[in-house]
Amino acid sequence: MKKYFLISLIGLCFCYNLYAQKAVLSPFTIQGYINADTGTVKLILLTDSSFYPKGIHGLSAQVKKGRFSFQGHLPYPQGFELIYGSSYLSSLFVIEKGVQSITINIDSNRTTPDVRNQVMKEPAEVKNLRNGLAAKMNLLYHTWDSLNKVYQRKIPKNIELDLRAKQNAYYAESDQNLLKYATAYPNSYLAFWKFIRLSSFSGHEKIFDSIFNQFSDSLKNTHAGRVLSKNLYIGGTLGMGKRFPSLISVSDQGKKLDSTSFLKNQYTLIDFWYSNCGPCIAQFPTLKNLYEKYKASGFEIVGVSTDKEKYKTDWQNAIKKYQLLWPQYWDKNGVEATKMSINAFPTNFLLDKEGMIIRKNISPVELEDFLLKQIN
Repeated sequence: MKKYFLISLIGLCFCYNLYAQKAVLSPFTIQGYINADTGTVKLILLTDSSFYPKGIHGLSAQVKKGRFSFQGHLPYPQGFELIYGSSYLSSLFVIEKGVQSITINIDSNRTTPDVRNQVMKEPAEVKNLRNGLAAKMNLLYHTWDSLNKVYQRKIPKNIELDLRAKQNAYYAESDQNLLKYATAYPNSYLAFWKFIRLSSFSGHEKIFDSIFNQFSDSLKNTHAGRVLSKNLYIGGTLGMGKRFPSLISVSDQGKKLDSTSFLKNQYTLIDFWYSNCGPCIAQFPTLKNLYEKYKASGFEIVGVSTDKEKYKTDWQNAIKKYQLLWPQYWDKNGVEATKMSINAFPTNFLLDKEGMIIRKNISPVELEDFLLKQIN
């Protein structure tokens, strides 16, 4: 059965590549304006390159007296972000065929630039929903930053749990807003690329299938739509209540990961990370404390590094440097993680003693609260 599934998957990938090669490309021009006299502006992809045609990769332009321009070809509207030097990163925007303008204020980092084209004309009701949620999120993060300063980045656990509960509630509200957007405007490429970015970096949620189903067939049948459909299917196999799959990975001593070992523990945390991932490393101190406290009670952690082959030594050194006590395995070049559409790090899965997924992307403080209640 696995053999036939692999053959089918290879066939799908071939069809995707064939589709990308045969897609009709239309020229586009971006006339750019920026509050800087010199420098380099680059278009960067929202997610992995499989969603994009080959010719669009790595576009950059030189700024001359506050102006720059891009030219290229697109099969249909494409989502991007834009960077200027090392100080500015825009939020998502979509470009389409033909001539359009974009105005950048480098003092407003991580905001949507002013893009003048048809696809970026967001409906008023959608904008109101987005702005209302953005105001709540900004207030939450402002409160979070203030508390970090007051408590010197050691916020009491009960307060952090409350902050994370609000954050999760806002994430759920954002998903509901996107569902409403796709339902009301099924041909919106802006909503479409918002969803691609969301699904690429937040893991799979049940609502994602409902959102995807609201888009028109014309969007679903684009190359990006077909890749998205495949990734959603794969992500669904890693949903809550699903059995965690086998992984092809090896330890530092070359020992293969035995997935049946998950069944020996009351709870197992599968933690995907890599050696140069700041947020991954930031979690290690709390994970070490939890591991020492609960290992004897049936809690295990399995670290899975996605480091590229050339960074193998960095992975080995990180294990020693941060004194990681739990079993560590290497998914060389992130092949297994890519198969499972894991693109953001850290990503983790909490399994029960049957190897079933019961939580995803649980934060250290939430994990501590869970173990305190379930084991103690």
